[in-house]
Amino acid sequence: MVSEHALLDTLLAQAVRGSVEAYQGFRQRLLRHIRIEERLLLPTAEQKRSGEPLPLAARLRLDHGVLAALMMLPPTRSTFRTVSAVLKAHNPLEETSGGVYDQCEALAGPDASELLSQCEKTPPVPVSPWIDDPKVFEAARRALIRAGYAASLLDEDEVK
Repeated sequence: MVSEHALLDTLLAQAVRGSVEAYQGFRQRLLRHIRIEERLLLPTAEQKRSGEPLPLAARLRLDHGVLAALMMLPPTRSTFRTVSAVLKAHNPLEETSGGVYDQCEALAGPDASELLSQCEKTPPVPVSPWIDDPKVFEAARRALIRAGYAASLLDEDEVK
């Protein structure tokens, strides 16, 4: 999953440089990545903890909601800036030593290889075209606020 973060970073950097194809790939891979965490990793960890979610599960789910909402927005500088800010806060929660990925692996124990196999078999997520609509923009802004991020991250850049 950590290597997937690196690939996502590469695709996002290419999208920032103007590659619409990279943005499409980024959107698809990010949504698949979120699906894996939401449908496999977090539920498995909760099951292994006798129904108790990981301490960071709620935080991750808020971030996942924001990221999914942002994937509905067109590829603009403010979208890229906001996605980057959320990922900068989110990824260390999963990647660091003792983070969510380490916890999931430890909890899976002898079932870790089967869990990894399920992750690898997760199909791509169908991705809708982005929508350049004020209602979608406002929904993304509300998701940002709900997750504790500054709504101003989505403010349009001034043209200079």
